[in-house]
Amino acid sequence: MADNNGISGGLAGTTLPLAMTLGAFTAIAWYNVVDLNVMIFFTFKRRHGLYFYSLLASSWGVLIYALAFLMKFFQVWKNNYVSVTFITIGWYAMVTGQSLVLYSRLHLVVRDKEKIKWVLWMIIVDVFLFHFPTTVLTFGANSPQADLFSEPYSIMEKIQVTGFCIQEFIISGLYVYATRQILKPGETFQKKRFRRVMRHLIYVNILVILMDITLLGTEYANLYDIQITFKGTLYSIKLKLEFAILNQLRSIIHPSGTSYDNGNSSQAGGRDISLHTFHNQTALSQAPANGNSSTAYASRLAKSPFSGDLEGNHVMMTTDVIVLSEELDQDKKGAGDQTSLEDHDVVSGGDKGATANGRASRQKGSYSATSSEIEFAGAGY
Repeated sequence: MADNNGISGGLAGTTLPLAMTLGAFTAIAWYNVVDLNVMIFFTFKRRHGLYFYSLLASSWGVLIYALAFLMKFFQVWKNNYVSVTFITIGWYAMVTGQSLVLYSRLHLVVRDKEKIKWVLWMIIVDVFLFHFPTTVLTFGANSPQADLFSEPYSIMEKIQVTGFCIQEFIISGLYVYATRQILKPGETFQKKRFRRVMRHLIYVNILVILMDITLLGTEYANLYDIQITFKGTLYSIKLKLEFAILNQLRSIIHPSGTSYDNGNSSQAGGRDISLHTFHNQTALSQAPANGNSSTAYASRLAKSPFSGDLEGNHVMMTTDVIVLSEELDQDKKGAGDQTSLEDHDVVSGGDKGATANGRASRQKGSYSATSSEIEFAGAGY
């Protein structure tokens, strides 16, 4: 192994196997970036929103990061300050950008807005804790006073890699935990595709955690040159996995198509809904037609098996059911609402008629108790 493994300036005494390994990791990262960008621009019809921009930033960050380190290691770019500048830009976009990709879709499975807010604050604080100090030491380690900064930079490198891995552990852990909670109570109504996507979401986030553990292994083994190029490859693979599974997750919320608007839906409170809402919709189909009995029904709902599985969320579920059921009752009582009369007639005619009527009422801007959970989701509830 070379005496200088790339912390200061270029690599010294690089062997052919090492050079081939670094080149291979870089090539894989570049290929994944190109492939991912093609998928992004074919998938998104309206190209805006946090999800879209964070995907682009993270993917291009991988490309810039891998390219700049390759130029620095083999001294293709003689000026180390130029290399370090591009390395820093790519590193910020790659690492924090990927965390923002996960954050932008966290509200699809996590109902607690406070948890989502704390995740955002964690990402912001980690920028100040890990990005900024490492940047200062990186420039110092590649300056004429490299001897003063090399050792502190080596220590800070381990700290920041560990810190950002913990950050991704937390976000991925939230996905896994929330998804398992969703899968518990709804076995009676969850579709096969729904359960398959949710299981895949768990598997992908567990795989992301395992990948971060391998990155930590290379860092603590003091294989700096290997760790740097391996990091670019690893982040490109994680980004492709997350893009694929998060799109599947969204497709079960908005099944109308794969090209979608990501402007208002990038944050909680937009058109996207938490998957916990599916439980509300199931309960709604069982709600009594008489609006005066909404309170009694809410009481029965609070004692149902759903309340135990969803823990603190059952109060919010009950409120949602009361509001929606009362709106439906008002629609049915309107003398001039032909759609509501048709809903009533078709419901009495059988299950097939109820499904057809639910779709018809949705198209006319009215929602009946027979509308499916997918139709409610597509309407932005």
